[in-house]
Amino acid sequence: MSDFNKVYAVGVNAGEYQLLQETMFEQSVQMTENDLYTFDGKPKGDAWRPVSVDWLVVEGETPEKRPDIAGWGAMAFAIPERLKSAFEEGLGECVELLPLELNGETWYALNILGVQDVIDPEKTEYNMKNGRVNRVRRFKKLVLDKEKIVCGTLFKAKGSGIFTFCTDEKGGLHELYHRLNLEGLEFREVNLS
Repeated sequence: MSDFNKVYAVGVNAGEYQLLQETMFEQSVQMTENDLYTFDGKPKGDAWRPVSVDWLVVEGETPEKRPDIAGWGAMAFAIPERLKSAFEEGLGECVELLPLELNGETWYALNILGVQDVIDPEKTEYNMKNGRVNRVRRFKKLVLDKEKIVCGTLFKAKGSGIFTFCTDEKGGLHELYHRLNLEGLEFREVNLS
């Protein structure tokens, strides 16, 4: 178990900062080769090839500010080359850094390794709709079991959908983000049992 006091749900600040997406050419290659990139908690290793990405532009809606940590798709974050060594050291074996090509610059996708079974089922309250857990807003109250969090620097929780989490432990995402004065993410504290 890691040394921490708080857990946060981490998301991108899409209303204020730009997001990344695969280039049109990259999307065509992936569709043609039936090789769509997914982050499922498994390492990509040598099977990964650098992916060409660009800033997502939606006319009339695209923010002007570029983030230090960008959202890529619905489930991934990406960092520029200048942050690579700090993130490798801080996030350790919880994350695999995978190269991206952004207009001649190297960025890295953060592939979160493993999915932890950390939701406290007795204290978590699900948001139900028509007898099922709501797909958009899964939780009325989410509670994570502190004792079950093994790798807190950046992690996914089994049963939480696309949510990403981190703790306040030294060297983790939350601490790195604030110590390095980075922009682009939002942190919401999550209940612990």
